[in-house]
Amino acid sequence: MPASSRRRALVLICAVAVAVATNYTIQGPVLGVIRAEFALPSAAAGAIATAFFGGAALTMLAGGAIADRIGARPAVTLGFLLVALGNLGTGLLAPSFAALLGWRFLGGLGSGFGFAAGASYTRSIFVDRGRHLAQGLYGASFLLGSGITLAYIPLLAGPSGDWRRAFALSGLAVAGVWVAWTLLAPREPRAPAATGAWGALAVALRERNTWLLALAHMCGFGMAIVISTWVTLYLTDAFRLPLASAALIGSLTLVTGIGARASGGVILEAGLGAVRLIQAGLALAVIGITTIALAPTLPIAIAGLVVTGLGVGFPYAAVFNGAAASVPASPASAQAIVGWGGLLTAVFGAPLVGALLDATGNFAVGFLALAAIVVAVLGLTALIRPFDLAAANLAAPDAREASPAV
Repeated sequence: MPASSRRRALVLICAVAVAVATNYTIQGPVLGVIRAEFALPSAAAGAIATAFFGGAALTMLAGGAIADRIGARPAVTLGFLLVALGNLGTGLLAPSFAALLGWRFLGGLGSGFGFAAGASYTRSIFVDRGRHLAQGLYGASFLLGSGITLAYIPLLAGPSGDWRRAFALSGLAVAGVWVAWTLLAPREPRAPAATGAWGALAVALRERNTWLLALAHMCGFGMAIVISTWVTLYLTDAFRLPLASAALIGSLTLVTGIGARASGGVILEAGLGAVRLIQAGLALAVIGITTIALAPTLPIAIAGLVVTGLGVGFPYAAVFNGAAASVPASPASAQAIVGWGGLLTAVFGAPLVGALLDATGNFAVGFLALAAIVVAVLGLTALIRPFDLAAANLAAPDAREASPAV
């Protein structure tokens, strides 16, 4: 694949990641209006996010297996189409709360299906130099998409809080990115599939490293989502900040994570071992989350948010490219398992912190419980088998060419 095509492919897959990830947090700025319209209790309102992530969890493993069989690009195209339809349906065809949940669930199905395929596509377009940076940029794009909705959704909703208009307009933008991807994305170089789709998944499931790397990612993406879910309320309760200031400061973990995911790729390109980078990231996450839990003053809490962002971001490229290198015969399936692990904390972490908050009246115990989970996973990283990050190189003739730097 020519260098210009590789760069175009990277830009397009990162644009896909941004567009898909806007769905992770799109309901947040208009949640109050939705709750009021349908007279929902808080738990039911929280189900809007659960519907999306639940759909993603159901299809992520299948998406990786099918990408191994038919190729990453068509799998991304199909999954991304479902995300766009879910966006538009929520805005245009959701007269009831049940319909809203249904459309969000459809978008989640597409997100899960396409996520691992996108990671596989990103890995395949750069064979040597540039692969880890590309994977880091792909991961950073998800955090970027998760964050920008906090700024533009209120503008799209307007003073009246028209959440349907916001979803519909955002959905049109997502659909536009899908059209650009479909028309312009190069096909990735790939070797013929050695097994069927489910055979590829079975191979990945038997590899110990995929499970250990999934646990590591559980302490990355999942922890970022849980911290972001509660941080605004934490800052307003603990330090009596106004809501706007708390939201701005609370975004530091996601913002730092964007840079850390890309930087983690650069660090791998410089030669640091993948397992060492994963362990360093987890150690920083423990320090950061513990600092947030015990912070006596706002500046210390801010430092904890920044350190947490570094910790949850640095390992991204290492865990995904490490999974592909550990199972070179089924790289997308291995990456799907890792991605599925990241969803686990997003599903159980927020309720865990909430339950401990109800029981104790403060956030310290909940955040310390998260830190304890990361400590346990950090210990388990000693069991990761050594892997060669060059092992997942594709055998296609044009994949053997040296890749340019990104």
